[in-house]
Amino acid sequence: MPESQPGETLADMEFPIQLSILIVTYNSSSTIRVCLESVFQELQSLRGEVIVVDNKSPDDTVSILDELLAQNPTLKVELNRTNRGFAVGNNQALEMAGGQHILILNPDTILQKDVLKNLLVELEKDSKTGVVAPQLQFPDGRIQKTCRRFPKHMDVIYNVFGLSVLFPENRKLNGWKMGDFDHKARRKVDQPAGAALLIRGDLLRSLGGFDDNFPMFFNDVDLCKRIRDAGYAIWYLPEYAIQHLGGASVKQVKLKMTISSHVSFFRYFEKHFTRMYQQPFNLIVGVMLYLSLIPRLLVLLLFKGQRSASRETL
Repeated sequence: MPESQPGETLADMEFPIQLSILIVTYNSSSTIRVCLESVFQELQSLRGEVIVVDNKSPDDTVSILDELLAQNPTLKVELNRTNRGFAVGNNQALEMAGGQHILILNPDTILQKDVLKNLLVELEKDSKTGVVAPQLQFPDGRIQKTCRRFPKHMDVIYNVFGLSVLFPENRKLNGWKMGDFDHKARRKVDQPAGAALLIRGDLLRSLGGFDDNFPMFFNDVDLCKRIRDAGYAIWYLPEYAIQHLGGASVKQVKLKMTISSHVSFFRYFEKHFTRMYQQPFNLIVGVMLYLSLIPRLLVLLLFKGQRSASRETL
């Protein structure tokens, strides 16, 4: 083992990189520059690296990354030949990461001053804290209500029949989406949004990263469920905020994303509700998700057809 330097800890010697920031991009040209500029600013006071995996963006994302790569030695970029999804992209980045802790970050976020330093302090306060998550805010400062409880079978029924919309603050009818929580107080939660999650590196690696059976949706829910099942706490910390535009890349392929979200929802129940008595409820949930998907697809297909027809008349 190399000799330590004055002020250097054992963690510093084992992990020369304190923090690895993982970002997966797809058609992120409108947001990735300002996102990375805010990241580089924060890393001036930390031993960190940034790893970006691009999922074959057809826009100018790659050219922006090339430009920033030449200017920033902490940046690494991996270019995929196909769109491999959010989960696989993050796992690729995790394999390249050398940091003691891992920040999963969306490309449509902007870090506020000292947010990473403060989150790291919070993560290291207790060895049984597995994840800390900041408050997410819209550009105008409004709070995004992004924390969730782990979904149960009845939550799907309440959601499909619109009861969670009719009674948004009801603890029972909208408990999954935490309509009863104003997102202004720090607390332990089941699952904060995957747009910004600071995770213990050894924990994330021991769990094998994200499950790539959830390529786009519910991968963060599944990961948080496995973290909680491993005995670690997940803290939501609203005193530290990050600006989040929200779903910039997802909005571009609504039809495929709608199908993917419903399929992944069902897979979550299949994976985590495995006891014999739970199987019939999984089947009921699957049928309800399928039936709720049909009208949404019809609306999207109709809208898509109308747009195509309007182009032909121009």
